[in-house]
Amino acid sequence: MRDVLDTLERWLADGKRVATATVVKTERSAPRAPGAVLAVAESGEVAGSVTGGCVEPAVYEEARAVLAGERPRLVTYGIADEEAFEVGLPCGGTVHIFVDLAERDIVEEIAAAVREERAVSLEVRVAGERAGEKRLVSDGAAAETGLASDELFVASFAPRPAMYVFGAVDHAAAVARVGRLLGYRVTVCDARSRFVTPERFPDVDELVVEWPDRFLSRAPVDERTVICVLTHEQKFDVPLLRVALGTPAGYIGAMGSRRTNAARAERLKAEGVAEADIARVHAPIGLDIGSRTPEEVAVAVGAEIVQTFRRAKARA
Repeated sequence: MRDVLDTLERWLADGKRVATATVVKTERSAPRAPGAVLAVAESGEVAGSVTGGCVEPAVYEEARAVLAGERPRLVTYGIADEEAFEVGLPCGGTVHIFVDLAERDIVEEIAAAVREERAVSLEVRVAGERAGEKRLVSDGAAAETGLASDELFVASFAPRPAMYVFGAVDHAAAVARVGRLLGYRVTVCDARSRFVTPERFPDVDELVVEWPDRFLSRAPVDERTVICVLTHEQKFDVPLLRVALGTPAGYIGAMGSRRTNAARAERLKAEGVAEADIARVHAPIGLDIGSRTPEEVAVAVGAEIVQTFRRAKARA
């Protein structure tokens, strides 16, 4: 729902009635994950997507029916459903979509929580006599998005994970842009104040002038955190990596040639860092796609971050 929150809030504030179609469950291959939303205003306007276009026309009609006064409903499109082929679901998967009316107070509370980086969960009854009933849960720890039972769907809105980019270089600006695109709260940190300016880094959430290791030692880090070491100087990145490897960060990457990274690894070993810990560092940073420009490097870094977290989730 995050990608349509602003639109939903605006439509409802303007007094429009809105129906939302939410992916609550997927099976096998599916274009969008649970939580994806297609919103339809009574004026006919559309925002968002539930399948990237495969079944949107059919879902639109379901939303119009709910707007016309019909009951909320759970609809399914998939490989075993002949209608799915007619509406164009060629991926071979199955999607379960719940369609009901949006409620202004609920949408406004979710939007406020997202802006304030507060965790909140929306519980929605998707079956039975109570289908369509909603409840917000603000307990400081958003649940996993998905079906909690056959009748209850939970949409989680967790605060954005942190991305810390160290080194105020051109590559950092490009990596920061990709980080924002991927949904991270991006901080750029460098000890050299002349380089840490809003003009050089307009697309970040926070700019910090501080020695990188000192900053990271007090910064909040969890398993969703990304740490990108782009300083490319031993005096910065060796102390920084020592701190980074003492955190539960889900991704740690360091820039440099293979020779530079090998030399840095030897320095870390000499300072008592275990080889198993050093192996956590993605170095050279980013997937090997032959990138040269800062933008190409940023794409490689973003792809490696996605790959790392998806593989970790698959193993869990």
